[in-house]
Amino acid sequence: MYDFETEYRRIFETPLEEIKEDIFFRADNFENEKWYGDLQMYLAIGVCKPEKDCVSDLQKALKVLGFSTCMRENDGEMFLIPQRERQKQTPPRHKQEMER
Repeated sequence: MYDFETEYRRIFETPLEEIKEDIFFRADNFENEKWYGDLQMYLAIGVCKPEKDCVSDLQKALKVLGFSTCMRENDGEMFLIPQRERQKQTPPRHKQEMER
């Protein structure tokens, strides 16, 4: 039997790097959290400006929902934005063409 409360608490006790996406977890599961508005903002436009003390929990919630994030500063303000996957290095196009 699935115990939602236990799973919910486990998310916030787990380091961010170890959290896996859960396709059955829904955003409204977090509606009682003070950062829920920031979560909704991120889901709507892909960026939000959470309070500093909420960032860790919000990042964990977003990761469970399938969104990897990172913090970026813009004009002295911190924003939570999507984390871009590193692309593998490819040789410059002209070098590829010369090798042909």
